[in-house]
Amino acid sequence: MSRHDFIVSTLVKMGFRTALRGFDQLCYCIERYSDDRTATVGSIYCNVAAVCGCSKSAVEKNLRRLFTGCDASAKIGALIGIDFIDTGNKEIIAVLANYIGLNHKEGGAAVTAGASL
Repeated sequence: MSRHDFIVSTLVKMGFRTALRGFDQLCYCIERYSDDRTATVGSIYCNVAAVCGCSKSAVEKNLRRLFTGCDASAKIGALIGIDFIDTGNKEIIAVLANYIGLNHKEGGAAVTAGASL
């Protein structure tokens, strides 16, 4: 399974709504952050905005709407097994990117760590 497919399936299992514009943008943000852990949120948003044909502020707004619409903090907390308090977009992207990095094996089955989705 490709990394992108693993990201999509993980987010769907967590309950993120695929119909919202922010869903695809979140997938791109996780991929960009996974590729460059030193990237700033601004640079990630600029890259994603160019791919999606929108502005950097639209990416930020769409992500925030996605996160609040599905109670991302509670879902991430259940995924990683801790109380995850509501924080900014970067922290949510970083936690998801770390989870994807730890649990995805390119070309093989994913390893599930601890908590069920």
